[in-house]
Amino acid sequence: MTLRYARHTTNLQQIEQFYTEIVRLEKLGEFQNHQTYDGIFLGHPNLNWHLEFTRSNTKPDHKFDGDDILVFYVNSEVELSAIRQKINKNCIKIEVPKNPYWHKNGIMISDPDGFKIIFSVKHIPLSSNDPLTALVREKGIATWSELIDFTKDLPYGRNQNRHDYSLVLHEMKGSCSSKHSFLKKVAALNKIENVKLFLGVYKMNHLNTPKIEQTIVKSGLKYIPEAHCYLKLNNERIDLTTANASLEHITNDLLEEIEIEPEQVNTFKVEFHKDYLKKWLQVSAISLGFEKVWEIREACIKKLEK
Repeated sequence: MTLRYARHTTNLQQIEQFYTEIVRLEKLGEFQNHQTYDGIFLGHPNLNWHLEFTRSNTKPDHKFDGDDILVFYVNSEVELSAIRQKINKNCIKIEVPKNPYWHKNGIMISDPDGFKIIFSVKHIPLSSNDPLTALVREKGIATWSELIDFTKDLPYGRNQNRHDYSLVLHEMKGSCSSKHSFLKKVAALNKIENVKLFLGVYKMNHLNTPKIEQTIVKSGLKYIPEAHCYLKLNNERIDLTTANASLEHITNDLLEEIEIEPEQVNTFKVEFHKDYLKKWLQVSAISLGFEKVWEIREACIKKLEK
């Protein structure tokens, strides 16, 4: 059975913007002038539910109260925190729910039509019987949300072997590659949906990465294209490389991003990055050779490890 929640509106564009940018749903389809109706479908691909919003010459006659709410569950506290930041950034008022349960367990706002929206966390148990998940549970970690917080708080550091996801736990550290591939692997083993691993290339410079200022300025380069791994949780970019990691400072400097699998963070990621650098050097007519630029890049990474 598939669930479709359909609602009429006069604010179709505002509704689309709200549900794609704040709620992070995807636009699955649309139609125009279908028996005088325009409409959009919003949700996530391959799930058995979606929202439909329609517009026509007839104005809506909505009747609802404070107990009529649409609840969206995310799977971790870090996702809820990202939503709260987005709400604050867009100057959307956080409201007090009528039901005291939601006051304690959720964040409530109104959509452009005045309907109440609540975001809450659904804690997913890690119940798979595979060795990697068993090792996670040995650390006293019972849920996906707890695992994300635990991994985020681990210090930054390169692991001895990117193929062995368990080293994040054994060595109690990780890089952007090992931490995010480890989490993606655990999510897949436990059938946790809407967890995607991404490889992005961004302009690493002294503005978005202050620790490398001396190295990058001395090299004479304005920036170096750097490869960085992160997750998309329900379409929201999430960086768990360090406790204070955020992608806000590099979002505007992203040059390219592709979805990858955990097994690709080793050879594929390195080769993809090197190929990108070589093409960039050629197109940008940089006088420095590849080996020299890679050496500068490694010096920058060592600065970040300190």
